[in-house]
Amino acid sequence: MKYQDTHDAAPPAVPGTHGTRARGSRAGRRPPAIVQRQSGNEPRRLTDSELHVPGRVLIKRRQLLQKVPLCERTILDLEKRGKFPRRFSITSRLVAWDLKEIDTWIEEQQITAHRPLPPMSGRR
Repeated sequence: MKYQDTHDAAPPAVPGTHGTRARGSRAGRRPPAIVQRQSGNEPRRLTDSELHVPGRVLIKRRQLLQKVPLCERTILDLEKRGKFPRRFSITSRLVAWDLKEIDTWIEEQQITAHRPLPPMSGRR
């Protein structure tokens, strides 16, 4: 049986460190402006004033699904019909919704649900 000499071996790789860069290498850089989708696929860049609206909170898909008890497909269908607040792209892989718009939509749904039904006229 042959034994390996462990003194010449390279140290084992630390998991999760391959290809990482030091933190803070982007310090002082301004993040890219959020891209908001309009009707169709034309992206719209948000203005500086829109980026600095005080109190604006964005939520991601997982947070939206905790707040609104609908499946992703239903939300997408409602968005396409204009009956749900539109998502917008933050990056090529991340979308978000404005929390204020979602809360307003929920309030509208509650008002609609509590509205009395019109009397039924016609056949029985």
